Amino acid sequence: MKRLNKTAWFEQGLNILKASGAADLTIENLTRKLNKTKGSFYHHFKNRDDYFEKLLEFWEEKQTFDIIEISKQEKTFKGINSTLLKLSKENMDPEIEVAIRAWALRDPLARDFQERIDNQRLGFLRAMFSLMTSDPEQVEMISLIRYCFYIGSHQIIPAIEEKIYKKKLDALMEMFETYVELNNTSKYHAGT
Repeated sequence: MKRLNKTAWFEQGLNILKASGAADLTIENLTRKLNKTKGSFYHHFKNRDDYFEKLLEFWEEKQTFDIIEISKQEKTFKGINSTLLKLSKENMDPEIEVAIRAWALRDPLARDFQERIDNQRLGFLRAMFSLMTSDPEQVEMISLIRYCFYIGSHQIIPAIEEKIYKKKLDALMEMFETYVELNNTSKYHAGT
């Protein structure tokens, strides 16, 4: 039998989370789905808690850190935003996002990871939107609305179709640009 690497264990764990939630994320279910023994599991992980922590780290790396790091290579707002949208579509699984948020409601470890990831993502959005406007209040509001739109769009049942999501996000971005432009214009006129 070929030995599995940790990534295979993590991908299977995310599949279980997506399909049936954290309650079914057990060593027994993992080993059964992967057709491996518990010894194989313990070769990679100390125990279930160790696996959970490493699984959440894997998710954080794949669906947050990697996307942010690649997007930051762009230097303009439009470039960063375009890359962020492309990578999010290609690499982020909305069903896993929903499953981990549900898990975070009941588990302190998952909650700590979710909070940290939300803060990382919001920090990145703040940095991105600061390229659109230098007003910190505008940056904060726009970042929060954009992130809430992303999270909320995955919580709706049934989920919003990708084509509709993109159309609504484009409209939201146009509203942001108009809002920033109008506020900057009114501040300019108020100063004269």
